[in-house]
Amino acid sequence: MRRELFLLAGCFVWLLPFNAGQTQISQQELEPINFNGVDTKYSFSNQDNQLIINAMGMDSASGLFISQPELCLENNWLAWSWKVDQIQATADITNEAKEDFGASLIVLFGKPSVFSQPKGLIYAFANTDLPANSVVHSPRAPDNFRAIVLDNSQSPLMAWRDYKRNIIEDYILAYGEVPNKKLHAIGIFTDNDQTQEPVKAAYNLKSCNLVND
Repeated sequence: MRRELFLLAGCFVWLLPFNAGQTQISQQELEPINFNGVDTKYSFSNQDNQLIINAMGMDSASGLFISQPELCLENNWLAWSWKVDQIQATADITNEAKEDFGASLIVLFGKPSVFSQPKGLIYAFANTDLPANSVVHSPRAPDNFRAIVLDNSQSPLMAWRDYKRNIIEDYILAYGEVPNKKLHAIGIFTDNDQTQEPVKAAYNLKSCNLVND
């Protein structure tokens, strides 16, 4: 995770409650955000009439973010699937020099500014021995970004993993308090800029209801 995430731009919505309903989000509404000058290769495919986002690391650190994140939530619940086909062999999300994610979903609260920094909740598929639901303070910005490990080194590769999480409950798990900032963005992030080792992942953002243009 790069410090440039503090510069992430987007629109704001009220925190509670969120109900996505049947709203569809075009893939063109996904905003690319780059953190090291090199883009992770993101592409789109269809599977069972659902839009899949494929990610391949290119010694890169970039993500795709939803410009209207409230549309992905229903009563603060966020649902998705991901799979990782290749994962960085020496990655370590507790070590700044090796902090790469096979797959991650980032939920960002707060407007970046000189007076206020956002706080990020990161759902992680990472090559770590930490057990599921472990909370990891970012080695780059421990007060502002915290990851919840959902999949680790024991999780199967090349297999879809399904999740539905309450972002407010998980924020409390990670930070010990309810968020006091507005929701800013939800996005996916696969990187390998630190280890420069192969990584390949795919995402199905189910509750975002992504569709082809």
